[in-house]
Amino acid sequence: MTDVTGLRGYLYDLKTTAEFEFTDIAKNGKVNPDECYELIGDLARKGFRQKDLDEFRIGDTYCDLKNLSLKYSAAAVAPAAFGTPEIDPTGILIVYKGTIEEAPDKEIRFGGWFDDAMLVLVNGKVVFYTAWREGKTKYKSAEFGKFRANKVKETGGMTGSGDAYGDYLQLRKGDVVQIALAEIPGGKIGGVLKVQVKGQSYRNDKNDDPILHPFIAGKLSRDEEKALEKTGFEYNLRSIPEFKFAVAE
Repeated sequence: MTDVTGLRGYLYDLKTTAEFEFTDIAKNGKVNPDECYELIGDLARKGFRQKDLDEFRIGDTYCDLKNLSLKYSAAAVAPAAFGTPEIDPTGILIVYKGTIEEAPDKEIRFGGWFDDAMLVLVNGKVVFYTAWREGKTKYKSAEFGKFRANKVKETGGMTGSGDAYGDYLQLRKGDVVQIALAEIPGGKIGGVLKVQVKGQSYRNDKNDDPILHPFIAGKLSRDEEKALEKTGFEYNLRSIPEFKFAVAE
């Protein structure tokens, strides 16, 4: 194991096998969004096992995740970041993974939103997800494969309102955390992952959502705090819960 500030992630092309043939969700190379959601749901229920992920084409390099505050960007930035800009940014899945070395001694829950989908797993179990359904105008929890993990405030569209929330849990040293991000039909990608500490008071934003802490692996420098302030996301930057991870080489 190697200490890092973030979680290590790899990109998987769900429409292409490791042998560079089209998968069942992409007959003739065109992704079926519903079948792609269902596939991701099946993979998540199995804990994103490496032997399952290895069936798909993988990006040429990895990226480490310290914070997830992704402004809306062209989906093509994802495969490019993982060294494979030639991969069409449809039906792609990014899975970050790390083992907790240090975690807050308090119960926390995850919150946020992502286009098209985000899941957080702890020890192979889904503890948070949010998904954008094609053709809808709100964040939906009603259907993600067969997941019904969280309650979602369906009060907002693509502006960052309508956050989803997971249940409170206590994270401990040795817990394995996975953060999975998916882009289904292509187009734009973006979203945010936040943390709420149980029993702590938070101000609400104009949409009546609590202004939560950003998810951070490691400590923020002052320059990094300034960079967060420029993302356009509203955060509580006081007493940010601290996480430290180790990753397997």
